[in-house]
Amino acid sequence: MKKNIPNKSILIVFAFLFFSALTAQERYRITYDYATEKVSYLKIDKNNVVIDTLENPKLKRNSLVELKLKNINPFAVQVQTDVKEEDLLSSGQGFNFSSLLGGINSFTGDNIDLNTSNLPDSQMFRSEAGSRGSASATSNFEDLNNTITNVSALKTTLLSNLLNPNLDKETILKNLIETADAEPDVRLPSAKDNFYVYLAKVEKSIKESRSQLESNVKTMSGAVETEIANDTDLTRGELTSRNIALGDLQRLMTNLNQSTNQSLQSLEELRSLYTVLEASNFEQTYDYEISADKVNIELKFIQSDFSNDIENDGTSTTLKTRNIKLFSKGGFKINTSVAMTLNNFGSKSNDYFIDDSGVIGADKNDFYTPNLSTMINFYPYLGENFNVGGSFGLSIPISGDNNVNGINFLFGPSLFFGSDSRLSLSGGVAYGPIKKLTNGMEVGDITPFNSTDSFTKNVYDFGYYFGVSFSLFDLN
Repeated sequence: MKKNIPNKSILIVFAFLFFSALTAQERYRITYDYATEKVSYLKIDKNNVVIDTLENPKLKRNSLVELKLKNINPFAVQVQTDVKEEDLLSSGQGFNFSSLLGGINSFTGDNIDLNTSNLPDSQMFRSEAGSRGSASATSNFEDLNNTITNVSALKTTLLSNLLNPNLDKETILKNLIETADAEPDVRLPSAKDNFYVYLAKVEKSIKESRSQLESNVKTMSGAVETEIANDTDLTRGELTSRNIALGDLQRLMTNLNQSTNQSLQSLEELRSLYTVLEASNFEQTYDYEISADKVNIELKFIQSDFSNDIENDGTSTTLKTRNIKLFSKGGFKINTSVAMTLNNFGSKSNDYFIDDSGVIGADKNDFYTPNLSTMINFYPYLGENFNVGGSFGLSIPISGDNNVNGINFLFGPSLFFGSDSRLSLSGGVAYGPIKKLTNGMEVGDITPFNSTDSFTKNVYDFGYYFGVSFSLFDLN
């Protein structure tokens, strides 16, 4: 047996589906590129896949907005947001660079004091062992000086790049690798292949050079001491020169340890900072639900804590400020307004009188009566400057005619104009008091009464109105 589905049920289902589609929450993504200043408006689905690019969009009210900031160097820049309605909820701010390396100021100091000119003149050594030791030490010192200089250049490059707010992550990594490979060394692999292996090899090279130099310096010191002990024919000047040479070698050993230790420390800090750079995110994402008619999101880009620590500056410099404006549509607005309306009841309204013969007469009261009205306006929000909706209100006639009295009820469509829809034009149905004959009396009848009040009364009937109103405040 075939069962019929009631039309009412079908209408309810369609109404439910329509309401669900109308109130469904949409998703948008707004991207701002710090490097190019480009702002893009995108519509995305629930899987965050871009489905449309928007131009000067009006976003559906109560939709989710994802604000994505691109190419934000977190080592140099941090972002402060200011929103009209509420704070943005950050879904990711990256690392806290202010406590990254603890005592980061030591990372900026350079005391590369190794200098082969501090080596004693090889001519003072007559022994073959002493000559070999001095020549070998000179070569080793030059190699070590080159390595330490490269470490210094690498450190300076990385720091200056990290503190540059206009560089993206890929550029910083590229500059670092190019600096590392700028001076090829057969003992070292290419930094492009694996930067960690490169740093490990540099560290090994420095330690090996230091070990060889320590051996060379010990050999030269021993040679000097042997010459002083065995050569009894040394003049006073030659003996003084040998003692000075021993002092130079001792200072050179101290300087060697200080310089290599600092370079090794710089390598460790380079390794730590490179690790954080690799893991860092140069994008920041904020989530926001738009509920207002328009929203101004202020993005203030200030100097980061990491940058302040490097520069020993207690104040944060504002690098730049940008504003992103959002406009919404949809939702339902209600506000109140004061209006001046003109009400008319046409042929339904009459002014009754009694002539000298006692005959009831009537004059048509089909003119417009000015009224002072208060309105409640309601409309779906379409935009900032124009909306269509309806109005309901009460009006009181302000005519000087004493026969016009009572309160009118008004209801009809309205057009709303201007910012915040302050000005509106409205027209529609008026429901108000008019005079009617009673006791079966009609126009033309003879009455014994001297006053029309004896056979007339006020009754409510329908007419029409139109007017202009000015909104006072929003109710929602």
